[in-house]
Amino acid sequence: MTDEAITQPTIQTLLERMDQMEERLTVRLDRIDSMVHTTRGEMLAMRADFSELRGQLKELIPALK
Repeated sequence: MTDEAITQPTIQTLLERMDQMEERLTVRLDRIDSMVHTTRGEMLAMRADFSELRGQLKELIPALK
């Protein structure tokens, strides 16, 4: 019974720490997900800009057609 009295708080402490780590990990993953979505949106906008620029250059420089 002495062992149970000693290990129970230790197990509880470990479970609490694991829960806290899970919460921090979730927050970080959410931030990463948000950054990925932002970056993807910026990349799509940049691709559209390059496509528009390419079209304009083809109009101005006939050799590019």
